[in-house]
Amino acid sequence: MLDLAKRWDKLAKSDGSKGFPREVHFPRKFGNDDSVTLPRSLTVVFGLNGAGKTRLLRSISESLDDAPIVAMYELVNYLLHDFGKRHDIDDLLDELDPLEPEKVKASEVQDLVRRDYDEMRWYAVQILDSPFAKLVGEDVVPVFVVRHEGLEYDFRSMGLGELSVHLLMWILSYSKGNDNVAFLLDEPEAFLPAPSRTALLSHLIEICLSGGKPLVIASHSLEIIQPALDADAAIMLTTLGGEGSIIGPSSDLRESVAGMFGKTPGVEWIVFLEDEAATILMQEMVRSADPRLWQGSRFLWCKGYGDLETVWSRLPRPAVPVEGIPGFAFVADGDKREAVQKRVGRTEAQRVWPFYCLPGDPDSLMKVASSRQLDFLARRFGLSVHELRGFLESMQGREAHNWLEEVLGYVRLPRQEALKVLASAVVRELRQEQLQEIVAPLANR
Repeated sequence: MLDLAKRWDKLAKSDGSKGFPREVHFPRKFGNDDSVTLPRSLTVVFGLNGAGKTRLLRSISESLDDAPIVAMYELVNYLLHDFGKRHDIDDLLDELDPLEPEKVKASEVQDLVRRDYDEMRWYAVQILDSPFAKLVGEDVVPVFVVRHEGLEYDFRSMGLGELSVHLLMWILSYSKGNDNVAFLLDEPEAFLPAPSRTALLSHLIEICLSGGKPLVIASHSLEIIQPALDADAAIMLTTLGGEGSIIGPSSDLRESVAGMFGKTPGVEWIVFLEDEAATILMQEMVRSADPRLWQGSRFLWCKGYGDLETVWSRLPRPAVPVEGIPGFAFVADGDKREAVQKRVGRTEAQRVWPFYCLPGDPDSLMKVASSRQLDFLARRFGLSVHELRGFLESMQGREAHNWLEEVLGYVRLPRQEALKVLASAVVRELRQEQLQEIVAPLANR
């Protein structure tokens, strides 16, 4: 896959042949403005809550022959809680053939979901008054069926991130060739973790390059906003100085963004951990104990304790800090405390980077905290306390790692979002002195 900067460059050249930038005149004023210039055939709209991103999409829609707005929250909710509650879905599928393979964006979906499916089938079910009719030109509702590692499941059992990817790519594929002049996407990345947001933007640019319709994306995510800013493909909404104003690409725009989101701090520490759960737990602990330190740190995971120790032993620490180069810290799981103390003890005469341990094994800490933080977890997972209690009771006796994987598979949140919730539950259980012990080795270089 071409990198993002190259895709933006190709899009800029392509836009020139399509007559971009395109000025859109509003039928009635949007704040202080009566028009907006879309700098690219993929334009990102951003601003703080209440600035009017959704209102701007509606104004653009009215100006572009009612170009459809893809409201991801509403569509996902309809699939899961309206259409998904029907009892005849399996019967409907028995009477239908899946869409042809060329209409199924299998590679894009797998790249964004980070899952190699054994099989992937998309269907279009005829339904009267479908909320998708305006988007794709037909009264149909999509149904997604996949097989992964021998297990077959459909959209009703997908996590929100997985379902939103299938849904967005189905809309963009199924609507090809209809009369819509553009698509307006309202937070299409809403259910995705940060790494997938950047990948989503790359795929959306590629869709524009390959003959897809122009896209206007309203977003809160810096993973979407920052690349668009760098490519002069973003416009910002502000409520200062009137009812609302639109700031297009200009020399002042990036400074406005720095003031809005805060300037990105320099990286002071790179922290290595054993695995994904440990990494997210460490992030949440540092965030709680010292937000400034958290902002200046980056967290990476190795493939277990052996890799962690190997990297630590081979990464020299200079006698004097080198300007512009961050420090390095290595944090093992709590069950490796004796091994870490023994390893560090054999190298006391050398200058070494911090090498120490979490308060315990991350999986076990999350399992223990779950029973004590039931109300908090239920609220954050969007489950009733009774449902969550029943599920956790059924999981008693499971080995901690297997327990964690079962929980991540049960809740309908993207994997890393769910891990953050569990890590937050652990942090709520820890004493303040335990949190301070975690950040103490990072207090100075």
